[in-house]
Amino acid sequence: MKKILVIGATNIDIIGISHLEVISQDSNPGTVQIEFGGVGKNICENLNRLGEEVELVTFIGGGNFGKTIQEYLTKIHIKYDHSYIDESKECGKYVAIHDANGVIISGINDFSLIESVGLPFFEQLHDYINSFETLVFDTNLSQSVLTYLIQTYQHKMIIVDGVSQTKVKRVQSVLQHIDLLKVNLHELSSLIEKPVNDVILGVRELITLGLKYAIVTNGKEPITYNIEKRIYQTFIFEPASIQSSVGAGDALLSGIIFGLNHGKSVHEALNYGKKAASFTMEVGQACNPLLTSLVIEEE
Repeated sequence: MKKILVIGATNIDIIGISHLEVISQDSNPGTVQIEFGGVGKNICENLNRLGEEVELVTFIGGGNFGKTIQEYLTKIHIKYDHSYIDESKECGKYVAIHDANGVIISGINDFSLIESVGLPFFEQLHDYINSFETLVFDTNLSQSVLTYLIQTYQHKMIIVDGVSQTKVKRVQSVLQHIDLLKVNLHELSSLIEKPVNDVILGVRELITLGLKYAIVTNGKEPITYNIEKRIYQTFIFEPASIQSSVGAGDALLSGIIFGLNHGKSVHEALNYGKKAASFTMEVGQACNPLLTSLVIEEE
């Protein structure tokens, strides 16, 4: 089993879920919850629960938020010893509004801490980073850092989560060095800089840019992916009941990484990812604490 290092965000998620259809520019009754999130943290937590040998390099500020984040990571047995911690700065925060079906309407992120960390921090971690076979990055990292990491460690298995329409553009210049990129349809459009009317053609364009594997989600529509130059689509797994879509994409990628790390084909790995995503949507937080390898491996 290959050792995995995840480098990415950990933040405080503030999630509002409306009881009824959301009325814009108005106060909507619902529930508001505060959870621990961040794409990098979510992926690492899921992989840890799946039994992988995984560690996290993340970015933590001070105050009560910073303290509770560190306590949480310790509690769930995630190794984050090489992370960047600056008690003089604010932790990353993410605010999202969801409709009554748990589907996100909009979100705002404040990741100024992670974006402020420059190359010297990562350069001094070279030997540590180089000791892992698989590297997973989220695009909350700055463009200069992503470019450095992907170019420097292109001899490793490089997996990237696109995160958002704005941030996914940070990997445009290094697509040829990425082994697997997970994006949604909107992020795909942003990456190739034109509306995607045909997702299959959009994936073909990514392949021509040098990307090895693309995984493209589109809400409840089929997931589109490639194996070499062949394009496939597969239906999502509907959860028994949807509580929230927060973390579903992170869980999808986590399941895929788990499968690939155990020698499964892309088809098989994607099924693991679909099960993990569906299972995650059944809870209100970004990671389902009951996720195990048995959950996604059972027929």
